[in-house]
Amino acid sequence: MSAEALRTALFWLFAALSLALAWSVVGNRRLLRAAAALMGVLGCSAGFYALLGFGFLAGVQVLVYVGGIVVLLVFLVMLTRTQALLEDEPTPWRHNVGVVAALAFFATNLWALAGLPDAPVVGPALGGDTRAIGRALLDVGATGYVLPFELVSVLLLAALVGGIAVARKVDPASQSAEADHG
Repeated sequence: MSAEALRTALFWLFAALSLALAWSVVGNRRLLRAAAALMGVLGCSAGFYALLGFGFLAGVQVLVYVGGIVVLLVFLVMLTRTQALLEDEPTPWRHNVGVVAALAFFATNLWALAGLPDAPVVGPALGGDTRAIGRALLDVGATGYVLPFELVSVLLLAALVGGIAVARKVDPASQSAEADHG
């Protein structure tokens, strides 16, 4: 199989997976499953970046967005008190899906470590240098992006505090019942 045929096959695989997982995100009533599907969609986006030859952007996609969804899942489990998330013994089907997913992840990592086929460079990515990207993010001058970078961190902190406040909100009916007994 030629490198171009492999890229085409991977593109269609990522496209089909993205569409199926995106449909699962919007059509799923369970928050945990929707977040896991969103993580898959963002992972497929990283695959598209890798196919285009932008390995740095693929890595950033995985680290920032997929990692952010993992943090969301951790907070979801920590901040909600639902019995639906607790399962001591998974069903054999879930166990087998987990084994297949782990083996696929392992095989993908081995393939990536062995070296992806050379992809044509579509264009320079911000000067073609990751140092230039880092300098632009942290530069306080007129061409820098330190203010938006810090505003995003404040926005994320506000969202985290708001999420904790919403998750820990006490029901007014139970609070008045406690006051009557106390």
